[in-house]
Amino acid sequence: MKQMIFILTYACIVLGIYTFGTVRENEDLSIALNAQYSKSMTDASQKLGELEEAVNKSLLFEDQKSSAKEREDIWRLSSDIKSSISSLPVDQSFSTSWMNYLGRLGNFAKESTEQGDPDEYYGVMQRASENLNELTSEWQLATKDMFSKRMSMSNWEKKLRDSPDGQANWSKMGESVMEYTEAVFPLTASESDAEKKKELRNIKDKKITEDEAIQKFKKLLPSVSNDVIAAERSRKGAPYPFYHIRFAENSSIGYIDVTEKGGHVLSYLVERRMGKPTVSYEELEKMADEFLRKADYTDLVLEEARENDTAWHFVYVRVDPENDAKVFSDPIHIKLAKDNGEVIGLNASEYIRKEQLKPQPLRTAEWHTFFRPDVTVMAQELAYVENSQMEQRLAHYLTVVSGEENVETYKILVDTETLEVITTEKQ
Repeated sequence: MKQMIFILTYACIVLGIYTFGTVRENEDLSIALNAQYSKSMTDASQKLGELEEAVNKSLLFEDQKSSAKEREDIWRLSSDIKSSISSLPVDQSFSTSWMNYLGRLGNFAKESTEQGDPDEYYGVMQRASENLNELTSEWQLATKDMFSKRMSMSNWEKKLRDSPDGQANWSKMGESVMEYTEAVFPLTASESDAEKKKELRNIKDKKITEDEAIQKFKKLLPSVSNDVIAAERSRKGAPYPFYHIRFAENSSIGYIDVTEKGGHVLSYLVERRMGKPTVSYEELEKMADEFLRKADYTDLVLEEARENDTAWHFVYVRVDPENDAKVFSDPIHIKLAKDNGEVIGLNASEYIRKEQLKPQPLRTAEWHTFFRPDVTVMAQELAYVENSQMEQRLAHYLTVVSGEENVETYKILVDTETLEVITTEKQ
């Protein structure tokens, strides 16, 4: 009898340990699945916005070929969103109808690229654009249950376990969490821009000495270059040789990198306490222009400006003297402080390597037939831009507006030889 009691007691202990281990394992997996669900919901929300934007972009063009990229994006994003929501604990009737709608939308966009009536496409996508706003609201309602705990994780787990192949589903989801973890923490490349850096080796300019690099620094930035802490050559085996000069001036510390060949300023950065803004945008833009001319960067034009609380960040691009086309792959970034107009940052590494541009035929298009009737071309320039084959192509650089009530502005680049749309960006 005692032996039987011992055996039963031992069995209960073993069962308790096993049960505790299983519960703990399921709790850990639930936490991991929560992270996976959050990622899926975030992905779906983000791509829903991208899908709406792709639909609106595709409505700009009259020619099917010109909107081929956007139509491909519609198909891809529809498929991605379907994949994201298929594994989520959302209302089943909603997910079924929504996945059906997304599938039809994506397939229609893809098939209409190969064959289809442009007017029919425009009508369908115009309605789709309106529907996507409603879908966004429905999506927020559908995912609200999970966040408000009206559909808890335990209920979702129970739903899985009660299905005929629930254990298999649970195991499969555990495997997907492992794959998700591996995707979040991939091996990183040591230098993602190695090719660009390698091209800097081809600079043909004459080499300068370390002392000459310091003198150039003092000429460009006399207000901070009085106290050079150290100057050293880039380490052996660096992708391209340069001088790294560190300095300190009152409360400012920073560095400047100057190429050994030609003495070009690669980058410059200064850190200090910032005061209250006192210098206007117009004055700062003028100061940036003057500094770049002083640094012998004379073939630039201002393309973009953005600000934060303490500084204005200006982006200049090189202008090709042959046709006055902007070269977007040859930019210089410069940052000026709002309190006194001091240059506090500069990056010219892409500008220095200068893209090799090839001659290209210049065809013009009838923009009133190229775009839909409600699209108006507001400005037209020439620009070089990299296409999907990583080639520099000369393009018509267009600023267009679309719509009557809700006016949207887009920047569009159209290849001057093939008249293919290289890129479309909403402003």
